[in-house]
Amino acid sequence: MLPLLTASLIAMAVPAADAACPQGVIDQLDGLYRWQVQRMDADEDPVKALSSQRQRFTPSLFELLLQARQLTPVRDGRYLDFDVFSNTQVATYGARVTGCTAEKANSIKAEVAVDVGLRGRSSGTPQRLLYELNNNSEGSWRINNITYLDGEVFELRPFLQKLIQPTA
Repeated sequence: MLPLLTASLIAMAVPAADAACPQGVIDQLDGLYRWQVQRMDADEDPVKALSSQRQRFTPSLFELLLQARQLTPVRDGRYLDFDVFSNTQVATYGARVTGCTAEKANSIKAEVAVDVGLRGRSSGTPQRLLYELNNNSEGSWRINNITYLDGEVFELRPFLQKLIQPTA
């Protein structure tokens, strides 16, 4: 199954030819989905696995992700019940940046088509996610939020905040 996933990842990871997408944005998202596809076959603790990707996120979003991943239904009565990088509960096979829109001098939104499916096969209908990335003081792009565009549109950051502190 790994060769199929690798071939799918390589095919999906080729970014759209869009001059508005800085290479650093494409590199961050390509690296994230390369890791995502590889972890699908690994039996690794989700918190430990996510920790290896800390540098891809703003510190505040990374902290929210860690806290949400540590929730359990038995102990907390709630948990993160979907994959935040695909907005599904199925496997991820790859992703492709389809375009970017500049927000401010240090912020950009990148639309990503995520290839997902079951039993080693793509569904053929990509999930559409909109990543907000900020350029930090070192000139590196960091993921600050994700908006899910298919179905009920919602944003990751406020969702995680409510999940972690439901009474706040």
